[in-house]
Amino acid sequence: MLYRHVYAELKKDHKDLPIFASFTLHGMLNATGKDRERRLAAFREIMPTSDLVAVSFYPFIRGGTTDIDGCLKWLTDSFDEYHKPYAVVETGEAAEHFKLPKSAQVISGTPEKQEAYFKALLAFANSHKTEFVICFVHRDYDALWDRIKATAPEAFAAWRDCGLLDESGKPRPAFTVWRKYFEMPPENER
Repeated sequence: MLYRHVYAELKKDHKDLPIFASFTLHGMLNATGKDRERRLAAFREIMPTSDLVAVSFYPFIRGGTTDIDGCLKWLTDSFDEYHKPYAVVETGEAAEHFKLPKSAQVISGTPEKQEAYFKALLAFANSHKTEFVICFVHRDYDALWDRIKATAPEAFAAWRDCGLLDESGKPRPAFTVWRKYFEMPPENER
């Protein structure tokens, strides 16, 4: 497998460099039956040559979920056995309700759902060995979307209103949650 080969070659010269592949937690959990089992088996196959359990997670994708704790429990139930740190390589939650015109997908975001998501996610990161959490969109990109929407795939609009700050730069409640965790001293200094 290419991934294992690249991992081994990079480790020869960079023993301390964390190397990992990530999967989408929402993609894994939206899969069912044999499809989910196949995806999980594929990711477990590379775990011996992954330094982190790395996930991307957007709860609002494909119908969305509000059972964030259930999703994170599935993650730990499936991967704690590897005794590796977690990493959230990209994440976000919609803070506004809108409908994608062509696909008719409804994204039922609210500032409250976004805040609840970041509270649950960052509490998880704080209570489990987690190397990092990356919020994909710091500020809503309404102005950018208006410029590119004629040529960009419609799906790109899904992230338009996921900012911790709205399009005018006003902080949402989730921003306060983010800052609380961001300003915590590192675990080894507590």
